[in-house]
Amino acid sequence: MTPSRSASPALVDSYAQAMGRMRVLLPLLAAVAAALGVWGRSGDRQVFLWINTGIPRALPDALLRVWDGIMISLTYLGDTHAMLWMILLIALPWWISTGRRTPGRLSLYLVVLAIVLVLATAVSQSVKEIVAALRPAAVLPAESLHILGKTLKYYAFPSGHTVTAFAGMCLLLPAIPASWRWSALALATAIGISRIGMGAHWPIDVAAGAFVGIVAGMMGWRTAFWLEQKRLAENRLWQWVYQGLAILGSFIMAANVAYTPFFQFEYRSVHFGLLGLGLALALLAGYHRRGKPE
Repeated sequence: MTPSRSASPALVDSYAQAMGRMRVLLPLLAAVAAALGVWGRSGDRQVFLWINTGIPRALPDALLRVWDGIMISLTYLGDTHAMLWMILLIALPWWISTGRRTPGRLSLYLVVLAIVLVLATAVSQSVKEIVAALRPAAVLPAESLHILGKTLKYYAFPSGHTVTAFAGMCLLLPAIPASWRWSALALATAIGISRIGMGAHWPIDVAAGAFVGIVAGMMGWRTAFWLEQKRLAENRLWQWVYQGLAILGSFIMAANVAYTPFFQFEYRSVHFGLLGLGLALALLAGYHRRGKPE
């Protein structure tokens, strides 16, 4: 499926440049997941224990508190609620700051959001139910784990937070400055690693989650470009589909904002601190992109 040239050429080119890097990662992630699977549970367990308990036990108490805070903050960013806020805070200033603030470009982004979120959630939850893999806390003795937050025991594969992190990153990549893209990839990777640090997932769960997230992000953009081409060709059926997805994307964002006052979060300071950081990055991205064509 080739991105439609009826979309903004600059946006299509930005997508192609951003996703070109992601295509390189897919076989690498598949190889990592396969290696961990072939290596067996013992190998996966060794990597898990090195990150989850080896590093924390080697740290003095002061640094351990810093490590735990970093793991908690990173894993929070992989929550769908937080990721939607980050996407909103980054994407909206980007759209406002570009030279062509057309409703069509905004609706395209909402279509991508709806497709990526639905696809990532459906695949992730379906695979979790089918595989029904046990988490570390259900396999290893409690004294051998460094668990932060709730003790989870079921539905390990793949890591949902990692799926969300990489899907969200792929959704944002065409909208952020090119010089930020490796940093976005590093952040998504760190979120995945934090799931091991929290004691919630095996390394193979994280590798699979990254793979699913990237595929969902790429398919979301490609499908949205294809639907836009069909819509601009005045195909009434696809116009309805496109408009329906844009409305769904708007509803998801509005519902997430409305849900915020009722969101039960354990670490209130982390919640507001990360949202403040996201807003600062959004304003910086908007300043960087101001006046540039979309």
